[in-house]
Amino acid sequence: MPTNQGLQTKLQKEIEELALSITEIVVKFRELHNPLRESSEKVPQATEQLDKISEQTEAATHQMLDRVEEIVQQVEESKSGLEKIRTCVKENRIDDIEGIIQDLTNKADVTCNGAYTIMDALQFQDITSQQMNHAASLLEDIENKLQSIMGVLNGRQDDKDKSSDKETGKKNRVYDPHADLFEKKTEQSVIDDLFAKKT
Repeated sequence: MPTNQGLQTKLQKEIEELALSITEIVVKFRELHNPLRESSEKVPQATEQLDKISEQTEAATHQMLDRVEEIVQQVEESKSGLEKIRTCVKENRIDDIEGIIQDLTNKADVTCNGAYTIMDALQFQDITSQQMNHAASLLEDIENKLQSIMGVLNGRQDDKDKSSDKETGKKNRVYDPHADLFEKKTEQSVIDDLFAKKT
Protein backbone atom coordinates (compact mmCIF):
# COMPACT_ATOMS: atom_id res chain seq x y z
CA MET A 1 0.00 0.00 0.00
CA PRO A 2 1.50 3.29 -1.11
CA THR A 3 2.33 5.81 1.55
CA ASN A 4 1.03 9.33 1.64
CA GLN A 5 4.43 10.56 0.50
CA GLY A 6 4.50 8.07 -2.40
CA LEU A 7 0.94 8.96 -3.41
CA GLN A 8 1.73 12.66 -3.26
CA THR A 9 4.85 12.17 -5.42
CA LYS A 10 2.90 10.12 -7.97
CA LEU A 11 0.10 12.71 -8.06
CA GLN A 12 2.62 15.54 -8.46
CA LYS A 13 4.29 13.69 -11.36
CA GLU A 14 0.90 13.17 -13.09
CA ILE A 15 0.02 16.85 -12.67
CA GLU A 16 3.40 17.90 -14.11
CA GLU A 17 2.88 15.64 -17.14
CA LEU A 18 -0.65 17.02 -17.59
CA ALA A 19 0.69 20.61 -17.37
CA LEU A 20 3.37 19.77 -19.94
CA SER A 21 0.75 18.30 -22.30
CA ILE A 22 -1.44 21.39 -21.91
CA THR A 23 1.57 23.62 -22.61
CA GLU A 24 2.33 21.65 -25.79
CA ILE A 25 -1.31 21.99 -26.90
CA VAL A 26 -1.20 25.77 -26.31
CA VAL A 27 2.07 26.05 -28.28
CA LYS A 28 0.58 24.05 -31.19
CA PHE A 29 -2.56 26.19 -31.10
CA ARG A 30 -0.44 29.34 -31.32
CA GLU A 31 1.50 27.84 -34.25
CA LEU A 32 -1.80 27.17 -36.02
CA HIS A 33 -3.35 30.56 -35.31
CA ASN A 34 -1.17 32.72 -37.62
CA PRO A 35 -1.31 30.48 -40.72
CA LEU A 36 -5.09 30.12 -40.33
CA ARG A 37 -5.55 33.87 -39.96
CA GLU A 38 -3.29 34.61 -42.95
CA SER A 39 -5.08 31.99 -45.07
CA SER A 40 -8.50 33.39 -44.19
CA GLU A 41 -7.30 36.85 -45.28
CA LYS A 42 -5.77 35.66 -48.57
CA VAL A 43 -8.72 33.59 -49.84
CA PRO A 44 -10.97 36.69 -50.21
CA GLN A 45 -8.07 38.58 -51.84
CA ALA A 46 -7.60 35.80 -54.40
CA THR A 47 -11.34 35.63 -55.06
CA GLU A 48 -11.51 39.41 -55.50
CA GLN A 49 -8.56 39.29 -57.90
CA LEU A 50 -10.21 36.55 -60.00
CA ASP A 51 -13.50 38.51 -60.10
CA LYS A 52 -11.55 41.58 -61.24
CA ILE A 53 -9.94 39.55 -64.03
CA SER A 54 -13.33 38.34 -65.20
CA GLU A 55 -14.90 41.82 -65.16
CA GLN A 56 -12.01 43.50 -66.96
CA THR A 57 -11.70 40.79 -69.60
CA GLU A 58 -15.42 41.06 -70.30
CA ALA A 59 -15.28 44.87 -70.51
CA ALA A 60 -12.25 44.80 -72.84
CA THR A 61 -13.94 42.24 -75.08
CA HIS A 62 -17.11 44.35 -75.34
CA GLN A 63 -15.02 47.43 -76.08
CA MET A 64 -13.21 45.64 -78.90
CA LEU A 65 -16.44 44.24 -80.36
CA ASP A 66 -17.99 47.73 -80.36
CA ARG A 67 -14.96 49.18 -82.15
CA VAL A 68 -14.88 46.33 -84.72
CA GLU A 69 -18.57 46.91 -85.44
CA GLU A 70 -17.87 50.64 -85.87
CA ILE A 71 -14.91 49.92 -88.19
CA VAL A 72 -16.99 47.56 -90.35
CA GLN A 73 -19.67 50.24 -90.67
CA GLN A 74 -17.05 52.88 -91.64
CA VAL A 75 -15.55 50.53 -94.27
CA GLU A 76 -19.02 49.88 -95.78
CA GLU A 77 -19.73 53.62 -95.89
CA SER A 78 -16.28 54.24 -97.42
CA LYS A 79 -17.01 51.72 -100.19
CA SER A 80 -20.25 53.55 -100.87
CA GLY A 81 -18.35 56.86 -101.00
CA LEU A 82 -15.87 55.44 -103.52
CA GLU A 83 -18.78 54.35 -105.71
CA LYS A 84 -20.13 57.92 -105.52
CA ILE A 85 -16.74 59.24 -106.69
CA ARG A 86 -16.74 56.77 -109.58
CA THR A 87 -20.21 57.96 -110.59
CA CYS A 88 -19.16 61.63 -110.30
CA VAL A 89 -16.12 61.00 -112.50
CA LYS A 90 -18.23 59.17 -115.13
CA GLU A 91 -20.79 61.99 -115.14
CA ASN A 92 -18.04 64.63 -115.06
CA ARG A 93 -19.32 66.18 -111.79
CA ILE A 94 -15.88 67.02 -110.41
CA ASP A 95 -17.19 69.69 -107.99
CA ASP A 96 -19.13 67.03 -106.00
CA ILE A 97 -16.01 64.96 -105.41
CA GLU A 98 -14.46 67.35 -102.86
CA GLY A 99 -17.29 66.79 -100.31
CA ILE A 100 -17.18 63.02 -100.78
CA ILE A 101 -13.39 62.97 -100.26
CA GLN A 102 -13.76 64.99 -97.04
CA ASP A 103 -16.41 62.54 -95.82
CA LEU A 104 -14.13 59.57 -96.67
CA THR A 105 -11.23 61.23 -94.82
CA ASN A 106 -13.43 61.61 -91.73
CA LYS A 107 -14.44 57.94 -91.95
CA ALA A 108 -10.78 56.91 -92.27
CA ASP A 109 -10.00 58.90 -89.10
CA VAL A 110 -12.83 57.17 -87.21
CA THR A 111 -11.60 53.79 -88.47
CA CYS A 112 -8.03 54.58 -87.41
CA ASN A 113 -9.15 55.70 -83.95
CA GLY A 114 -11.19 52.50 -83.60
CA ALA A 115 -8.11 50.43 -84.46
CA TYR A 116 -6.06 52.31 -81.82
CA THR A 117 -8.82 51.68 -79.27
CA ILE A 118 -8.68 47.95 -80.08
CA MET A 119 -4.89 47.90 -79.69
CA ASP A 120 -5.26 49.67 -76.34
CA ALA A 121 -7.94 47.23 -75.22
CA LEU A 122 -5.68 44.30 -76.16
CA GLN A 123 -3.40 45.34 -73.30
CA PHE A 124 -5.86 43.52 -71.05
CA GLN A 125 -3.91 40.32 -71.80
CA ASP A 126 -0.82 41.63 -70.03
CA ILE A 127 -2.84 43.10 -67.17
CA THR A 128 -4.89 39.90 -66.87
CA SER A 129 -1.69 37.87 -66.75
CA GLN A 130 -0.38 40.03 -63.90
CA GLN A 131 -3.65 39.74 -62.01
CA MET A 132 -3.69 35.95 -62.47
CA ASN A 133 -0.10 35.70 -61.22
CA HIS A 134 -1.11 37.71 -58.15
CA ALA A 135 -4.09 35.41 -57.48
CA ALA A 136 -1.93 32.30 -58.04
CA SER A 137 0.68 33.67 -55.64
CA LEU A 138 -1.98 34.20 -52.96
CA LEU A 139 -3.28 30.66 -53.48
CA GLU A 140 0.25 29.21 -53.26
CA ASP A 141 0.77 31.04 -49.96
CA ILE A 142 -2.49 29.58 -48.65
CA GLU A 143 -1.39 26.09 -49.74
CA ASN A 144 1.93 26.49 -47.89
CA LYS A 145 0.16 27.71 -44.73
CA LEU A 146 -2.26 24.78 -44.83
CA GLN A 147 0.61 22.31 -45.27
CA SER A 148 2.29 23.90 -42.27
CA ILE A 149 -0.92 23.49 -40.25
CA MET A 150 -1.20 19.83 -41.30
CA GLY A 151 2.37 19.28 -40.15
CA VAL A 152 1.61 20.76 -36.74
CA LEU A 153 -1.64 18.80 -36.41
CA ASN A 154 0.13 15.57 -37.32
CA GLY A 155 2.91 16.36 -34.87
CA ARG A 156 5.54 16.44 -37.59
CA GLN A 157 7.81 19.44 -37.38
CA ASP A 158 9.63 18.31 -40.55
CA ASP A 159 6.52 19.22 -42.65
CA LYS A 160 7.28 22.84 -41.88
CA ASP A 161 10.76 22.40 -43.33
CA LYS A 162 9.35 20.64 -46.40
CA SER A 163 6.89 23.47 -47.05
CA SER A 164 9.69 26.05 -46.85
CA ASP A 165 11.70 23.89 -49.30
CA LYS A 166 8.69 23.83 -51.57
CA GLU A 167 8.38 27.61 -51.33
CA THR A 168 11.93 28.06 -52.60
CA GLY A 169 11.13 25.80 -55.57
CA LYS A 170 7.88 27.54 -56.47
CA LYS A 171 7.48 29.45 -59.72
CA ASN A 172 8.89 32.96 -59.57
CA ARG A 173 5.96 35.19 -60.49
CA VAL A 174 6.38 38.78 -61.59
CA TYR A 175 3.29 40.95 -61.29
CA ASP A 176 1.90 44.26 -60.21
CA PRO A 177 -0.82 43.49 -57.65
CA HIS A 178 -2.48 46.80 -58.54
CA ALA A 179 -2.52 46.27 -62.33
CA ASP A 180 -5.85 47.52 -63.60
CA LEU A 181 -7.19 47.96 -67.12
CA PHE A 182 -9.36 50.96 -66.26
CA GLU A 183 -7.24 52.76 -63.68
CA LYS A 184 -4.15 53.53 -65.71
CA LYS A 185 -1.58 55.30 -63.60
CA THR A 186 0.79 56.36 -66.40
CA GLU A 187 -0.14 58.45 -69.40
CA GLN A 188 1.36 57.57 -72.81
CA SER A 189 2.93 61.04 -73.02
CA VAL A 190 4.93 60.29 -69.85
CA ILE A 191 6.26 57.07 -71.40
CA ASP A 192 7.08 58.89 -74.67
CA ASP A 193 8.98 61.54 -72.69
CA LEU A 194 11.00 58.82 -70.95
CA PHE A 195 12.06 57.31 -74.29
CA ALA A 196 12.83 60.77 -75.70
CA LYS A 197 15.18 61.50 -72.77
CA LYS A 198 17.08 58.23 -73.25
CA THR A 199 17.85 58.89 -76.93
